[in-house]
Amino acid sequence: MKTQIVRISSETHSRLKAMASASGETIGEILAKAVDAYRRKMLLNDANRAFARLKEAEELWKDEQNEREEWETAIADGLDKDE
Repeated sequence: MKTQIVRISSETHSRLKAMASASGETIGEILAKAVDAYRRKMLLNDANRAFARLKEAEELWKDEQNEREEWETAIADGLDKDE
């Protein structure tokens, strides 16, 4: 794996070292997990903002709700009642 140098504050580096020591992971592994968690958070925030805008457009929000209802009925298509 190719590596890169990233500049961080001494305080952040100290925190990362402590986390690495406590978890047994490398600083790189911890940073990778942190970046992934932050990326996911940003994605969810973007989705939440998009749904908030959609809710503001009454007609579009009704269309969204109707489509969800259609998908709800399709979820069980082909399944027995016991499944």
